[in-house]
Amino acid sequence: MGSDLRAFGEYLRARRNVTQPEDVGLRRDAGRRVPGLRRDETAMLAGMSNEYYLRLEQGRGGRPSDQVILSLARVFGLDEEARIYMFRMVTGAVVDPAPPAHSAEQIGRVLDQWQNTPAYLSDRHRDIVASNVLATHFGNGGLAAGSNVVIDMFAPHMRRDVLNWEEMTLAALASLRRDAPPNSPRLAQIVDLLSAEPDFPRMWSRHDVSGPGDATFHLRVPGVGTIDIEAQNFGVHSLPGYQITVLAARPGSTAAHVFAHLAASLADRQVESAPPAVSTSSSPPGGY
Repeated sequence: MGSDLRAFGEYLRARRNVTQPEDVGLRRDAGRRVPGLRRDETAMLAGMSNEYYLRLEQGRGGRPSDQVILSLARVFGLDEEARIYMFRMVTGAVVDPAPPAHSAEQIGRVLDQWQNTPAYLSDRHRDIVASNVLATHFGNGGLAAGSNVVIDMFAPHMRRDVLNWEEMTLAALASLRRDAPPNSPRLAQIVDLLSAEPDFPRMWSRHDVSGPGDATFHLRVPGVGTIDIEAQNFGVHSLPGYQITVLAARPGSTAAHVFAHLAASLADRQVESAPPAVSTSSSPPGGY
């Protein structure tokens, strides 16, 4: 994959629009007609000419130097993940080859051992490739293998029941943009599918590529009330771009009781559906 200076220019415009004058020590004048910084302000803060910065936003002028990239990252207050994303766009870093399927299968078997904690494994596109039983049932099917975390965030029940829906959806979109190959057909498919959704165009146009690694869902559960669920994300060394998400509950909390009740209910179902035990002893059934 070659460098994508056009995409780099789009990214610069997006970050300029969300960076406020107050964030960089400038006063907001009454006649400001842009949502964030002006081009000339950005160029001044980054120590470059207005003309050169304009060429960068237009995707012209060749590959910017490392110093230019780091200067712009400083102006926009970007973290390490976002800086890596910028370098990936201008250097044309090669995407890692598809990981072996057995790695995901092995992780899936590990997740199945976690019977009291919902957990799932998602790939670079946030498609769920493995999910334990508790996650599958807790998420109304949205956390089952074959589902997509980002697409499910725009489902009506998620908009209704996740009280901090905007915050959590922005984090999911940032994760998608960070890990998915920019020219991936699957990424294009997801973006096309969600383009008709209210709020998606606005949120996607921010070009966020970093967000909180861990966050808390404030979830409304019918018949229970609002529960707080801590979502913890872990990168997988053997599967670049993949992540394991664990939904945790504080001990003694309402969420912990909900998880425990669901786990017990699922265990009872497994017992009821299990075939009758076969005696391997010489005694007759009943032990007499």
